[in-house]
Amino acid sequence: MPALVEYIPANTVMHKLNPITKILWTIAVLTICFMFNQPAAILLVLISNLAVAALSKVLKQVLPAIIGLFIFSLLLILFQIFFVTEGNTLFYIIPFVNIGRITDVGLEYSAVLALRMLATTSTIPILMTTTQMKDIVVVLTEKCKVPFKYAFMFVTSLRFIPTFMEEMDQILQAQKSRGYDSDTRNPFKKLFIIIPLAIPLLISSVKKAEKMAISMEVRGFGAGPRSHYNQVDMKTKDYAVIICLIAITFISILI
Repeated sequence: MPALVEYIPANTVMHKLNPITKILWTIAVLTICFMFNQPAAILLVLISNLAVAALSKVLKQVLPAIIGLFIFSLLLILFQIFFVTEGNTLFYIIPFVNIGRITDVGLEYSAVLALRMLATTSTIPILMTTTQMKDIVVVLTEKCKVPFKYAFMFVTSLRFIPTFMEEMDQILQAQKSRGYDSDTRNPFKKLFIIIPLAIPLLISSVKKAEKMAISMEVRGFGAGPRSHYNQVDMKTKDYAVIICLIAITFISILI
């Protein structure tokens, strides 16, 4: 899956919302998706997520991540659809010997699982591209009372993902220049090609973690109480959005 994109500065409503409001939005999407068992309803939630990304002017940036999630959801359908035996038979993958039975219930169940996964996880790239990491740390530590070490670990892991992806691309380019054949559309062959190249990436990540640990220790990380220069406060539009989220969630539960 493509790496999570970083914060994109903009002047949209989504960018101005408090990180708590955006986190509650992701929770509301998660709740609504698990309330419905109809593919059309969950697809509507997914479309609403894409609409939020478009209105926030980050659709172009989050689209590669969503496409990666879509490919993973298709794999999820393939793994699930053959294990559901209930329902009427639609067709067989190999009709002459009746292998690979596909039923209407299995198709609907697999579609629900795939769309649910896609709709719930598609909120994460949108959250990351419209929220600064420092604001997330401030909210988690001051408002949600999460220990700073855990908040820092969470944010740092997210920030390392694009770095690791860039380094992996550099390793692939270096290997290609040496005549290493890595151009293939077969996902299984691609996997066997990438696995050996993960060793230099692992060594590089260990070195980066060691340097960061030394840097944090020199700066007195965790030595005493912390204060934050930036204060992230709730505003009127945050409360309005939260009220709308609560109302929509309750309506979906009642339906």
